[in-house]
Amino acid sequence: MVDYSSWLKDVDDDTYLSKLAIPGTHDAAAYHSLAPPSVQCQGEDISEQLKNGVRFLDVRLSKNFLTLSSDEKDKDDLICCHGNFPVKLTGAVKFTEELENIYKFLEDHNSETVILSIKQEGNGKWDNEHDEFPTVFGKNYLDGHEDKWFLKDEIPQLKDARGKIVLFRRFGVNNSDNQGKFGIAANSWTYNTTYDDRGKFAVQDFCEFKSEDDIPKKADYVKDLLKKATDYNNTNSDPKLFVNFCSASNFFDFDTWPHAVAEGLQKANIGEDYKKGCGIVVLDYVNKDDWKSIHNLIDKNFN
Repeated sequence: MVDYSSWLKDVDDDTYLSKLAIPGTHDAAAYHSLAPPSVQCQGEDISEQLKNGVRFLDVRLSKNFLTLSSDEKDKDDLICCHGNFPVKLTGAVKFTEELENIYKFLEDHNSETVILSIKQEGNGKWDNEHDEFPTVFGKNYLDGHEDKWFLKDEIPQLKDARGKIVLFRRFGVNNSDNQGKFGIAANSWTYNTTYDDRGKFAVQDFCEFKSEDDIPKKADYVKDLLKKATDYNNTNSDPKLFVNFCSASNFFDFDTWPHAVAEGLQKANIGEDYKKGCGIVVLDYVNKDDWKSIHNLIDKNFN
């Protein structure tokens, strides 16, 4: 029986992360019940997600527009958000708190790795021309902690990533001296894409729904990328990450909010296309049915 808290310990050291079937969570920090239902995407916190086998976390960060302080350290402690909304209405959720939870998990489970997708989002103006976001991120979260991160712009083998966070960078870095120091560069793909192959990675992120009638279309796009990933990994040795977002919404239509889309994709049986090598599957409400969907995905690595 698979130990989902440490499932990577049974995977060969020489395996590239891209060759696996990996469960991920969309807006992983948006698990707070004290948030609008259009904002909440998960039912359990990040520590529980990791204990149950999630190995890709999608986290969105913003300036602390709720409680900007004159204290320099507090001001630069980024907060977790979903779009322009904080993930909790009763106060800021600082990234430092969530990062400590990830560090603690990896200390207790040093056979594992966590691919951490960081996207610049939310309110607050950034000086992108002069790399303000990467400067703040590097100063606050990387400096002095480099041994806890895999920061090369390449897809690692497990032996190089165990016990570490693999940074999947969804923010721009203009300074050429720093471009290879902030993880896998994934700061651009076509918005609302049904399929975008960028060479090192390929993405499905059809996210702008008009109505619930788009749920079956989304399911088809998810299944298509699952097949593309499986076929690629069965015929190619070069590593390529396939990132398959199962999230989408229309803010003005309750029937397309995260809980409804998650239920719709479950009814569409996207899990029947899970296979070894099918890539990263980024889901909402992964705790449903006792984490069945992600455990089913993890199991494919050992079939």
